[in-house]
Amino acid sequence: MESLRLESSEDTPMVDFDTSTGVFKVTGRALPEDAHEFFSPIEKWLQEYIESPLDNTKVEMRIDYFNSASTRYIFNILMSFEDIVDAGKDVTVFWYYKSDDEMIEAKGEELESILELPFEMKPY
Repeated sequence: MESLRLESSEDTPMVDFDTSTGVFKVTGRALPEDAHEFFSPIEKWLQEYIESPLDNTKVEMRIDYFNSASTRYIFNILMSFEDIVDAGKDVTVFWYYKSDDEMIEAKGEELESILELPFEMKPY
Protein backbone atom coordinates (compact mmCIF):
# COMPACT_ATOMS: atom_id res chain seq x y z
CA MET A 1 0.00 0.00 0.00
CA GLU A 2 1.29 3.45 -0.86
CA SER A 3 1.96 6.02 1.84
CA LEU A 4 -0.31 9.04 2.26
CA ARG A 5 1.23 12.50 2.27
CA LEU A 6 -0.63 15.81 2.38
CA GLU A 7 1.30 19.05 2.66
CA SER A 8 0.25 21.52 5.34
CA SER A 9 -1.36 24.86 4.66
CA GLU A 10 -2.19 27.77 6.90
CA ASP A 11 -5.36 25.98 8.00
CA THR A 12 -4.61 22.28 7.51
CA PRO A 13 -2.04 19.99 9.08
CA MET A 14 0.67 18.05 7.31
CA VAL A 15 -0.31 14.39 7.11
CA ASP A 16 2.46 11.84 6.55
CA PHE A 17 1.35 8.22 6.91
CA ASP A 18 4.48 6.31 5.94
CA THR A 19 3.77 2.65 5.29
CA SER A 20 7.48 1.85 4.93
CA THR A 21 8.23 2.86 8.55
CA GLY A 22 4.82 2.55 10.22
CA VAL A 23 5.10 6.12 11.51
CA PHE A 24 1.96 8.15 10.89
CA LYS A 25 2.28 11.88 11.58
CA VAL A 26 -0.28 14.68 11.77
CA THR A 27 1.44 18.02 12.37
CA GLY A 28 0.20 21.61 12.43
CA ARG A 29 -3.11 23.42 12.73
CA ALA A 30 -6.46 21.84 11.84
CA LEU A 31 -8.85 24.62 10.88
CA PRO A 32 -10.06 23.56 7.45
CA GLU A 33 -12.90 25.55 5.97
CA ASP A 34 -14.56 22.26 5.03
CA ALA A 35 -13.49 19.62 7.55
CA HIS A 36 -15.33 16.85 5.70
CA GLU A 37 -13.53 17.62 2.44
CA PHE A 38 -10.12 17.63 4.13
CA PHE A 39 -10.50 14.61 6.42
CA SER A 40 -12.58 12.24 4.24
CA PRO A 41 -9.66 11.11 2.03
CA ILE A 42 -7.64 10.41 5.19
CA GLU A 43 -10.44 8.30 6.67
CA LYS A 44 -10.85 6.43 3.36
CA TRP A 45 -7.10 5.74 3.18
CA LEU A 46 -7.14 4.44 6.78
CA GLN A 47 -9.99 2.05 6.01
CA GLU A 48 -7.79 0.47 3.34
CA TYR A 49 -4.78 0.39 5.69
CA ILE A 50 -6.82 -1.36 8.40
CA GLU A 51 -7.36 -4.29 6.04
CA SER A 52 -3.63 -5.02 5.95
CA PRO A 53 -1.79 -3.05 8.64
CA LEU A 54 1.83 -3.28 9.62
CA ASP A 55 2.70 -5.13 12.83
CA ASN A 56 3.66 -1.85 14.53
CA THR A 57 2.11 1.55 13.88
CA LYS A 58 3.19 4.73 15.66
CA VAL A 59 0.79 7.65 15.45
CA GLU A 60 2.40 11.02 16.17
CA MET A 61 -0.19 13.74 16.75
CA ARG A 62 1.41 17.17 17.00
CA ILE A 63 -1.53 19.45 16.42
CA ASP A 64 -1.08 22.98 17.72
CA TYR A 65 -4.73 23.91 17.42
CA PHE A 66 -7.91 22.37 16.03
CA ASN A 67 -11.42 23.68 15.72
CA SER A 68 -14.57 21.91 16.84
CA ALA A 69 -15.32 20.61 13.32
CA SER A 70 -11.90 18.94 13.22
CA THR A 71 -12.31 17.38 16.67
CA ARG A 72 -14.80 14.81 15.40
CA TYR A 73 -12.54 13.79 12.52
CA ILE A 74 -9.44 13.54 14.71
CA PHE A 75 -11.43 11.29 17.05
CA ASN A 76 -12.63 9.17 14.11
CA ILE A 77 -9.09 8.85 12.75
CA LEU A 78 -7.77 7.70 16.12
CA MET A 79 -10.73 5.38 16.58
CA SER A 80 -9.76 3.66 13.30
CA PHE A 81 -6.54 2.53 14.96
CA GLU A 82 -8.58 0.60 17.56
CA ASP A 83 -9.52 -1.82 14.76
CA ILE A 84 -5.83 -2.48 14.16
CA VAL A 85 -5.29 -3.24 17.85
CA ASP A 86 -8.34 -5.52 17.78
CA ALA A 87 -6.64 -7.41 14.92
CA GLY A 88 -3.66 -8.13 17.21
CA LYS A 89 -1.28 -5.49 15.90
CA ASP A 90 0.56 -2.87 17.98
CA VAL A 91 -0.42 0.79 17.85
CA THR A 92 0.88 3.60 20.05
CA VAL A 93 -0.38 7.17 19.93
CA PHE A 94 2.14 9.87 20.82
CA TRP A 95 0.23 13.06 21.71
CA TYR A 96 2.60 16.03 21.55
CA TYR A 97 1.66 19.36 23.11
CA LYS A 98 3.49 22.52 24.11
CA SER A 99 4.23 22.31 27.82
CA ASP A 100 2.22 25.48 28.47
CA ASP A 101 -0.77 24.50 26.29
CA GLU A 102 -3.29 23.14 28.76
CA MET A 103 -6.07 22.95 26.16
CA ILE A 104 -4.23 20.60 23.79
CA GLU A 105 -2.93 18.57 26.74
CA ALA A 106 -6.48 18.21 28.10
CA LYS A 107 -7.79 17.17 24.65
CA GLY A 108 -5.16 14.45 24.48
CA GLU A 109 -6.06 13.24 27.96
CA GLU A 110 -9.74 13.24 27.04
CA LEU A 111 -9.09 11.19 23.89
CA GLU A 112 -6.87 8.82 25.86
CA SER A 113 -9.69 8.22 28.37
CA ILE A 114 -12.23 7.46 25.62
CA LEU A 115 -10.16 5.40 23.20
CA GLU A 116 -8.78 1.95 23.83
CA LEU A 117 -5.31 2.76 22.56
CA PRO A 118 -1.96 3.12 24.29
CA PHE A 119 -1.23 6.85 24.57
CA GLU A 120 2.00 8.57 25.48
CA MET A 121 1.60 12.23 26.41
CA LYS A 122 4.67 14.14 25.22
CA PRO A 123 5.16 17.75 26.33
CA TYR A 124 7.77 19.78 24.47
